[in-house]
This record gives sequence, structure tokens and C-alpha cells, in this order.
Amino acid sequence: MKRMDTATIAKAFALIALGVGIDQWTKVWAQGRLPGSPLEVIPKALSFVYAENRNMAFGLGGFLPPSAKLAILLVLTGGLTVFLLVLMVRSPDFASRLGYGVTAAGAIGNIVDRIRLGYVVDFIYWHGGFTWPNFNVADILVCTGVGILLVFGNRTKAPDAKVAPAR
Repeated sequence: MKRMDTATIAKAFALIALGVGIDQWTKVWAQGRLPGSPLEVIPKALSFVYAENRNMAFGLGGFLPPSAKLAILLVLTGGLTVFLLVLMVRSPDFASRLGYGVTAAGAIGNIVDRIRLGYVVDFIYWHGGFTWPNFNVADILVCTGVGILLVFGNRTKAPDAKVAPAR
């Protein structure tokens, strides 16, 4: 299995840092601009509405005490992120490396919030045609990375199979 060279690893981690940076920048902007004054971006479809997600995805985990919830989330997402980074470095094809890296960037963005604030800042609210829970740039990165993996990931050519001659 061909692994990434040092220069490619450095570029991958720079791209991850860029994704985390954009995510954190947008969340700082949302914290300063949006509380108490939502911003309608596309009338009747997309708004920026500040929300603090103290639970897991889709509000799961509301029954857990805050300290237990934070510990569980950090262990699960931290472990998953390390796993994604290992897969990224070991993946033989560009699409898989990109998918794992983009997914890891989103996970790291939300981990930073949990450590820094104790909750995740969400502010993108889709309500055009159907309503979706508030989300953020990190969530977009996770979904995009998973999408890349589903559509393009692990598309390496299989080794030629040797067929035994018929008797």
C-alpha cells in the first residue's frame, strides 16, 4: 500500500487547518453578529440563526449530565478523528485522502467548540420546503467528506486476479 509522502501529508494537514480555520471564523462571526438578530439570507429558505448545541447530532444525548456528555463526545469524536487521519495518510488514492481529510476537518472544528465553549455553535438554518436543524461549516465539511468517500473513495484498481485453468 502506497502511503503519502511528507510533502503531501503537510499539504493535507494545511488543508485540514484551513477547513477548521474557516469553520471557527464563521462561528466567531455568528457569536458576535447573530444572537438576538437573525439574518435572512434567502427569503423563506435560508437564514443565519444563532444556536448553541449542547447535545450530540440532532439533539441526541439531552438526558446525559453535561460533564458525562462532554467526556463521551470528546472521546468518541477524538477517537474517530484520529482514525480518520490514519486512514487519510494510508489511503492509496487522492479521493479517499480528500474525503477522510475533509471529514476530519469538520470533526476537529466541532471538537474545538466543545473544548473551548462546552457546546457547538450552529447558525445555518435551512427552512425552504422542509426544515432542517441548525448546522455549521464543520457539519458541511463532515457531510462533504463522507459524500466524497461514498462516491469516489477507494476506487483503486484491484490487482489482476489469476484464474486457474479449467480441467
